[in-house]
Amino acid sequence: MLDLISLVSFFILVIIGWITYKIYIWPVYITPLRKIPGPPSESLFYGNFKTIMTEERTCLKWVQKYGNIIKHHEILNQPALLILDTKIIQDILLNHVYDFIRPPYMLADAIAIAGRGLVFAEGENHKRQRKMMNPAFIHNNIKEMVPTFIRVAFTLKSLIEDKVNLGESEINLTSYLSKATLDVIGLVGFNYDFNSLTSSNELAEAYESLTNAPNSALRIGINYFSSFIPSIREIPIDINKQFKNGCAVIDRVSKKLVEEKYKAAESGELKGKDLLSLLININKTLPIEEKMTDNELKYQIMTFLLAGHETTSITISWALYYLSKYPHMQDLLREEVVKAFPDKSKFNPTFDEINSLEYLNCVVKETLRLNPPVLVTSRLSTKDEVFGGYHVPKNTVIMIPFSILHRLPEIWGPTAAEFDPKRWLDPSLIKNVTNFNYLPFLAGTRACIGNKVALTEFKILLSMLIRNFVFKPIEGFNIKRRFIPLDKPDPYLGLSVSKVEN
Repeated sequence: MLDLISLVSFFILVIIGWITYKIYIWPVYITPLRKIPGPPSESLFYGNFKTIMTEERTCLKWVQKYGNIIKHHEILNQPALLILDTKIIQDILLNHVYDFIRPPYMLADAIAIAGRGLVFAEGENHKRQRKMMNPAFIHNNIKEMVPTFIRVAFTLKSLIEDKVNLGESEINLTSYLSKATLDVIGLVGFNYDFNSLTSSNELAEAYESLTNAPNSALRIGINYFSSFIPSIREIPIDINKQFKNGCAVIDRVSKKLVEEKYKAAESGELKGKDLLSLLININKTLPIEEKMTDNELKYQIMTFLLAGHETTSITISWALYYLSKYPHMQDLLREEVVKAFPDKSKFNPTFDEINSLEYLNCVVKETLRLNPPVLVTSRLSTKDEVFGGYHVPKNTVIMIPFSILHRLPEIWGPTAAEFDPKRWLDPSLIKNVTNFNYLPFLAGTRACIGNKVALTEFKILLSMLIRNFVFKPIEGFNIKRRFIPLDKPDPYLGLSVSKVEN
């Protein structure tokens, strides 16, 4: 019996020793990253993760104190780097892009929702998929999407107008915008009408449950640790059931869309200009080694559905939030749109017309500066590196925090933290802006392939709303920023809405 107790005690001591080494001795005293300056860890459990994800002002102070290469601590106190040096960012995102992969253990939930499509593919798979998909996103194809954007914009406008006509002035716009952008991606992505704006839709409900569920310490913990311990998702609690049900709906609908397109292709009827039809037709012409599999096509749909609708709706939400806070800016934008399209009942801009509106472009760029679709991107070094004279060992987690980079006063001036669309008209400021310090859609070969689609849709939906409605804050209703899983207005975008009568 004593031998058994001794053996159990020994194993317990070994486990305690191993944990102490991993979360304290290694991160503080042994890792080569210890030579890189940075803030002390705030917790052995979550390191500096909470601050990075929620406190941009503190992170900006880190930059002033420690420089553009900062050692910090992630979950379980593991050492990692924050990189704000644009030359290193260029190396990571452009010059040596495939030497820095997305950390596999951070992707479990994201892949379950978006699939292993272009966003999460690596190396040769990514090169092959990107090459195959590029022709679907050429300029002419995007121009042909504009009438669809306008059609959905009119539906959205009519629904909000109906509410205002019934005397409802305080409106939750989050659901409307999310459903509008889902309807858009359904039509331009797959020539499929989800009709989520005008009827109940299981896909819209699935995304609502996955991205708008109330945050809690338990939900955030499960979201994070499921990447390390996938079996956490098997615990039969409501959070996990909701997540698995939502993912199952997305997977099933995506598979169904591919199957329907293949049936149409077999009968020679696949002549549409939607993205999926274009991809299938391109795929047919490729040699076997370059073709996408059925699963890969399904993953592209899952990626389109998430990246093509949720991020766009959130960005429009932030634009409306800022314009409601600054009515003079809203008036300037409305004046520009009214001048360009005097008859609001005949709002029918072309691709070139909507992109020629100068102040609209400024509002869009400034919204994306303060609220980029992705706040931070993470990479894992696949070999030893030297950054700024510091040795960075293989398998180091590297984070590029766009939301901090986009607020650096040395780039954006003393008003960097403020919403000011006119900064984009200042030549002395614009000369400092590059593709590696302004990154709302990343850069290089991993840049968002659909960024021009998203920008055009954003501009048309926003113009329609500003042309027809005046937006003001609701007195006593406080909107905060929710950082996880996406940067969005919390609890929702609630604004006071009235009609523009002339």
